[in-house]
Amino acid sequence: APSSPIQVLAVVGETFQAQETPLVGAHDPGSALDAFVYLTGFTRGLSPASLIWDIPGKTSTQNFDGEYHGPLRLRVALANDYPAPAAQVLSQMGIENVTKIASSFGVSRNEQLSLMDAAGAYGAFAQNGVYFGQVVDGEFTPVTILRVEGGDGSVWLDWTTPQAKPVVTPGLAYLINHALSDDNARVGTLRTSNILDVGRPAAVKLGQTEDALDTWAVGYSPLRVVATWTGTRDGNELSPRAPAVLWNALMQIASQDLPREGWPVPLDVSVINVCDPSGMLPTSECPNLVSEVFLNGNEPIQADNMYRKFSINRETNLLATVFTLPQLIEDRVFLVVPPDARSWAETAGLEIPPSAYDVIQAPPVDPDFNIASPELFAEVGGTVSITGTAAGTDFVSYRILVGQGLNPQEWIQVAEGTESVTNGPLGEWDTSDISGLYAVQLQVVRSDQKVDSAIIQVTVINISNSVVE
Repeated sequence: APSSPIQVLAVVGETFQAQETPLVGAHDPGSALDAFVYLTGFTRGLSPASLIWDIPGKTSTQNFDGEYHGPLRLRVALANDYPAPAAQVLSQMGIENVTKIASSFGVSRNEQLSLMDAAGAYGAFAQNGVYFGQVVDGEFTPVTILRVEGGDGSVWLDWTTPQAKPVVTPGLAYLINHALSDDNARVGTLRTSNILDVGRPAAVKLGQTEDALDTWAVGYSPLRVVATWTGTRDGNELSPRAPAVLWNALMQIASQDLPREGWPVPLDVSVINVCDPSGMLPTSECPNLVSEVFLNGNEPIQADNMYRKFSINRETNLLATVFTLPQLIEDRVFLVVPPDARSWAETAGLEIPPSAYDVIQAPPVDPDFNIASPELFAEVGGTVSITGTAAGTDFVSYRILVGQGLNPQEWIQVAEGTESVTNGPLGEWDTSDISGLYAVQLQVVRSDQKVDSAIIQVTVINISNSVVE
């Protein structure tokens, strides 16, 4: 048999009732061509690292396992043949755009798929974005005929050298290859990646129909492409393990004398570490760093914001406030989920930050350091006059600071003084360009460097901020 990876080496007909037939028919592709949905996304700024939420309410499409998988990088959704995330990407990209890209590979998600066309389409990824075949009846397709000679030795047809048709850039092909050959990413559907392990770099796209009567495994290395299909018409559902096991055996036989080579990183692709599952640049809070691939210029520039540190009252397990005793506060890192994912996260047992704050109990008023006005929980706006007391033994100075929220992480100084004040003005705070919940803190510095503090919470309301011009 020819050793070229761009020629058809073998075709086996379908079996029926344990008997082999010459039939090589076309069948419902199901999700076998979903790679072209993701490829369309990659041409429009997405990457294997892009985040998608597989949760209830995002799409009416159900995953084959009947489960939701939460936040995923696109590579995980693609490698595990999860149709619900694919449906979300399809909705974002548009059916017309996906159809156009798939058609350049000679396939359509809305038509029956033959093993020959499946092998030809995924073979283009194997060959770094170049489709090999011949033009037959106006269509570019793989062929099983290489040469036809007449009885007199004259050459009637010579297809021994296939035509090359670039259909996608090497960088885009590499993104697909890298995701589909990722052993760590594809353990979800089959519960193990070993069934797809052939001892060499190999990308595999599984597929099945909603009724599980057609299942596919189309996989390839740089030198071989193997497409398998299993189907039934007796109503009994099939597992994607069936074509996967068949593919594994055939791929090992077809590749046994070939070098174990993978795909080199193209010049238009960069490899960097990101935080999983956000796909953003890692921070000190990120517990899981992974290596990801991007088209040059499409790398993330923002830091991960899904894993964040929260101050918690360790006794109540509620968010700490400025009134929580310091000895009860501890910092914990949580995965932050959007509001529409919170219900799913709680059901899935995901550890997420509490939504409620610690019970607010105002501390007793100290006669030597206190804020008299505004009052606790007052609504303020404009220029706020802050009055109170900053005095007492060993007084050196005082300062007024403000911070946003119930437990501010940053404080801004708005006033200060070196003269003691008793029941008088401490300073003014301009709130004209802000709104929301704020904490106001008075700090009194003593000669022994001790700092006493008093804190109140106020709500800033500026009507002018809400006017739409």
